[in-house]
Amino acid sequence: MLAFRSLRTKLILLMLLMLSLLATAAGLATLNTMKRDSEEQARHILNVAGKVLLETLSTRAQQLRSSSQVLATDFGFRNAVATAEQDTIESVLANHGSRINASLMLLLGTDGSLLASSEAAITAQDIAPLFNQVHYNDAAPVSDIQQLAGRPYQLVLAPVKAPQLIAWVGMGFPLDTPLARQIEAVTGLDISFVGQKSDNYPVFTSTLDTPQQQLLGTLLPQLMLQPGTALNDRNQDYISLALPLDQQQQLWAVQHLPNQRWRSSYQEFRQQLLLIFGAALSLTLLVAFVFARSITQPLNRLSQFAQSIGQGAVAAPPPGGTGEVGVLSRALVTMQQHISQREQQLRFNAEHDSLTGCYNRFAAERLLQPWLDSVDGSLLQINIQQFKSINDVLGFSNGDLLLRQLAQRLSQLVPEPQLLARLGGDEFLLLYDRCLLSAEVQQLLHPLLSSYTLQQSGINLKLTTGIYNFTAGQLSANDALRRVDIALDNARRTAQGIAFYQQGQDESHQRELTLIRDLPEALNSGQFFAVYQPKVDIQRQSCNAAEALIRWQHPELGFIPPDQFIRLAEHSGNIGLISCWMLQQVIKQAAHWWQQGIAMQLAVNLSVYDLLNPELADNISSLLQQYQLPSAALALEVTESAVMEDAETVIAQLHRLRKLGISLSIDDFGTGQSSLAYLKQLPVDEVKIDRAFVKDIEHNSNDALIVSATVQLAHSLGFSVTAEGLENKAGLAYLKQCGCDKVQGYYFSRPLTPQQLELWLQQLPQQLSGQSAAGATS
Repeated sequence: MLAFRSLRTKLILLMLLMLSLLATAAGLATLNTMKRDSEEQARHILNVAGKVLLETLSTRAQQLRSSSQVLATDFGFRNAVATAEQDTIESVLANHGSRINASLMLLLGTDGSLLASSEAAITAQDIAPLFNQVHYNDAAPVSDIQQLAGRPYQLVLAPVKAPQLIAWVGMGFPLDTPLARQIEAVTGLDISFVGQKSDNYPVFTSTLDTPQQQLLGTLLPQLMLQPGTALNDRNQDYISLALPLDQQQQLWAVQHLPNQRWRSSYQEFRQQLLLIFGAALSLTLLVAFVFARSITQPLNRLSQFAQSIGQGAVAAPPPGGTGEVGVLSRALVTMQQHISQREQQLRFNAEHDSLTGCYNRFAAERLLQPWLDSVDGSLLQINIQQFKSINDVLGFSNGDLLLRQLAQRLSQLVPEPQLLARLGGDEFLLLYDRCLLSAEVQQLLHPLLSSYTLQQSGINLKLTTGIYNFTAGQLSANDALRRVDIALDNARRTAQGIAFYQQGQDESHQRELTLIRDLPEALNSGQFFAVYQPKVDIQRQSCNAAEALIRWQHPELGFIPPDQFIRLAEHSGNIGLISCWMLQQVIKQAAHWWQQGIAMQLAVNLSVYDLLNPELADNISSLLQQYQLPSAALALEVTESAVMEDAETVIAQLHRLRKLGISLSIDDFGTGQSSLAYLKQLPVDEVKIDRAFVKDIEHNSNDALIVSATVQLAHSLGFSVTAEGLENKAGLAYLKQCGCDKVQGYYFSRPLTPQQLELWLQQLPQQLSGQSAAGATS
C-alpha cells in the first residue's frame, strides 16, 4: 500500500493512465467505426443476396411462363382440352412437366374448377387466389408464389384458347430444400422459406441447422415488421433479412449471414489493435520508469535531507541539481540554516528570562541538580521589599528597568555566582559552590542596595534574602528550591531581612501542606468538632451565652491548634468551608438546647473573607429557618482588623445581619487599628476586651486603666462589655469593680463539649454562691 504513495509510482501510473485513456479512446473509436463498416458490409451482402434471390425467382417465373405458353398453344393439347380427353390431358401435362422439371402441372376450367393436377392434395380452393387475379385478364400468363396444400409454390397460369378461352394451364416449382440449396450455393448465405398466418410462423424449409431453426421463431416477428432491414439477435450467431414473396406477405424468404463472416475482419483488427496497445503500454511503462526515476531520485535525496532537518540532525545537503530540483535543494539548505538559528533562539528563550537575560526557573531546576549532587554550597533567594509599591508609584516600565539593573549587578558580584536565575517576579536565585556565613552574605549584598537610577532619580533598595546551605548528594532540585523559599519567607519576618534555613522547617512546611490538603475531607469525616466556652454574667450571677470554638483531631497528626489551621485555611481559600460547617453545627446545637429549654446564645467567629461574602446573610437566615431557631440565639463575633479590611463593605454586611436580629460583637478589642469614628458606626451589641489586657490586670496598672476606660467608653456607646482571658479570682473582683458585664476564661471554665457544658450549667449556681460567700467573708 505504501508503494502506491510514492511519487515514482504516481508518475508511472499517471503516464500509463494517460496512455491507456488515449489508446482506449482511439481504439474504441476505431473499433466502433470498423464495426459500423462491417455491419454495413453485412447489410450490403444481404441486400445483394436478396436481389440474387429475387432474380433467381424471376428467372424461374420467366421459364414457367415460356413453357406454359408453349403448352397452351400446342394444337394437340388444345384439342384434347376442347374434347375433354382426360387421359390425353394428363399425359400431356406429365410429359411437358418432366421436360422442364416442373413438379406441379394443373388445368383449370374457365370457372376456376380444377380439371387436372399432378398433385392430388391440391384443390381448386388453393388455386382460387391466383385464379382471381387472371380471371378478368386472359391476355398473358400470370405468375405468383402461393401456398398450396401447405407447401409454397412458384406458380404460373396461362390461358388456353381455341380461339376462345377454353381453360387455364398451370405450371409450378416448389420452394423446397433443393431450391434453397441452389440459392445458398449462388449467394453463399443460408436461406429459410417461412409462412405467416396470424401469430404462427411455420418454417417450410431452411438451410440452417435444427437448433438455429428453433431459435429463428423469436426473430421472425421483428423481421416481418421491418422487411428489407437486416437484424441481429443476441441468441443467434446470424444477421438476417426478410423479403416478402407474395403480395399478401404470407410467404417470406429469410436470408442469414453468419456473424463470423462479417465479424472476422473486425475481430482480427481488434486483436492487432490489442497487440499494438500492449506493446505501446510496455514501452510507455519502460519510458515512464526511466523518466520517473530521473525525477524521484533527486527528490528522494531531498526528502531524506528534509527528514534529517525535521529530526534535528545535522546532515550534508544532496549534490546540487538543475532546474526546479536545484532550486528546491538550495531552499532546503537555507531552511536548514534558518531552523538551526531559530532552534538556538528558542532554546535560549526556553531557558532564559526575556526581561533580564538570566536563566529562568525551568533552566535553574535543570542546571541546579548536577551542583547539588557534586558539591557543598549555598543557595540564595533574593527578593525586593515593597516591589509592588515601586511598580504602583513609578510604573511597570520603571519596575522592569529596576529588575534589569539588579540582574546586571547580580551578574557582577564578587565572587561571581555559579548560577544566576530569575525565578519570577522580583525573585532571583544565586548558587555558590561553598557554604556562606551571615557576614559573607551581608557583604555580598551590600553593593546591591543603593544607587539605582529611575527617571533621573536615585533610589535605594531593601532586599530580603533566604539562604540554604546544602550538602552534596542529599536533595533534589525541587527540594532545595523549596527550602530556600522557606528561608525567604522567614527572612521577611526579620528586621535584617536575612534568614538561613533551619533543620526541621521543611518538615513544618510539609505538615502545613498536609493540613491544607486534608482540611476539606476532614470537615466531612468527623475530624472537626465544636466546643463551647461559657460567658458568665458577673453582674447577674448567671450564664446564658457561650462562644463556639472549633477543634480538629487529625487521625495522623493528632490535635491541631486552631491558630494553625485557621491561618492556613485563610491563605488557601478554604476558610469559607470552615465557617459554613461551624455555622451549621452551632445553629443545630443551639436549636437542640432551645428545644430542651436551655436558652443559650451561641457566638461564632467570622473572618474577613466571610464578611465579604455577599451571600452570608442569606445563608445564615436559611439555616435559622431550617432548624427553627430564633435569631436572638445566635451571635457573631468579628475582629477590628476584619472591619478595617474593607470598612464600607463590612459595615453594610453587619447591618444586614443586624436586621435579621442577630447579636454582633467586636472581638479582641484594643489589639487592632480601628478608629473610634468607625466604632460608633458599627451596628454591634457587645465589645470583647482582648485577654492581653485581662490576664494580668491585678498586677499591671496600665492594663487596669485600659480596661476601665474601655468599659466606660463601651457603656457610653450603648455596648455591653465581655472580658476574655479571666484566670484568677483577683481579676474577677477588679472586673466587677470596673462594671464589666460578662467574663470568659479558664477561671470559670475551659471550652467544653455540649454534654460537659450541660453538666457545668447545672453546677454553676453552686459555684457562684460559693464565690459570693467567699467574697462576703473576705
